[in-house]
Amino acid sequence: MHLQATETIRETAEEPLTFRQAKIEHYLQRTEDHLQMARYTTALRTLRTVYQLDPENSAARSIQKRITYYISSLVPDRPLDGNGQGKGMDVAPKLRRSELVLLVDQDERVLTSLTSTLRKYGFRAVGANCYDEAIEATSTYKPDLIVSEVNFENGSVGYDLYLWIRTTVQTQEMPFLFLATRIDRDMLIAGKRLGVADFILKPLDDDLVIASILNCLTRAKKNA
Repeated sequence: MHLQATETIRETAEEPLTFRQAKIEHYLQRTEDHLQMARYTTALRTLRTVYQLDPENSAARSIQKRITYYISSLVPDRPLDGNGQGKGMDVAPKLRRSELVLLVDQDERVLTSLTSTLRKYGFRAVGANCYDEAIEATSTYKPDLIVSEVNFENGSVGYDLYLWIRTTVQTQEMPFLFLATRIDRDMLIAGKRLGVADFILKPLDDDLVIASILNCLTRAKKNA
C-alpha cells in the first residue's frame, strides 16, 4: 500500500515536468517556423517563452544565434541586445544582392516558400503575416520593396497596407507588388489607379516572382 502511494506521488511529481517539456518543444518548433518565414521579431518573442520555461535551454540558444545571424544582415549597423539580437555580432550572411524585400501573407506556407525563394536568389528577406506586423517590419527594417497578399480573412488588408505606405512620408516612394488568388478587371483598374507596380497571380511561380521583383526594383531605380 505504501509502495503504491509512493509510485502515485512520483507520477504526479513528474507530470508538470513532462507538460513543461512539451510546451518547450512546441515553442521551439514555432520559433523555427517563424525563422523560416523570416518573421524575426515574432521568432524572438516566441523564444522568450522558451526562456521563461527553461532559461538554460541549449536549443533555444542555438536558434537565437541563427535569428541574430539573419537580423545582422538586415540592419548590420544596429547594436543588438541580449534578447536574441546579440550585441557584437559582426557576421552577416553573404548575399548576392543588397535589396531587402518585405513579404506579407497570412498563409504560413506561402510565406515560408517565398522566403526560401528570395534567399535562394540572394535577396535579403523579412516576413509578416498581418497588417500590424508588416507596419512594424517596414518601420524597423526599411525594405526596398514590399510584396503583399491583397485579401486576408478579415478583408482587403493588402490595400490598407498599400495606402499606409503611400501616405507615410518615409515610405511613399517604396515599390509595391501584390499577390492575388485571382485578378479581375476591377482589381486591376483599382490597382493601376492607386499606382500599384504589378500583380502576381497565385499559385506562385518562383521565376515569375523573381522576374517581377527585379523588374520593379529596376523601374524604381530609374525613377529615383
